[in-house]
Amino acid sequence: RVSILPVLTLDGIITYDLIPGPVTSARFVQFLRELIPLTNPYPGPRSILVMDNCSIHHSEEVRKLVEDEA
Repeated sequence: RVSILPVLTLDGIITYDLIPGPVTSARFVQFLRELIPLTNPYPGPRSILVMDNCSIHHSEEVRKLVEDEA
């Protein structure tokens, strides 16, 4: 099994990662760290991060990373 973490924009996929097996919270945080340099301050393009209700999206580390660095 392989999991994919894509980053979708109005212009299409800008980056993705293929991960053998399931995506863990630690791997998701690592992916976010790689993604943040591709973002911009609000209200610029690529300034809004949308995540669904997946449990790995709800860790304290994810919240802190997004609030502090993005």
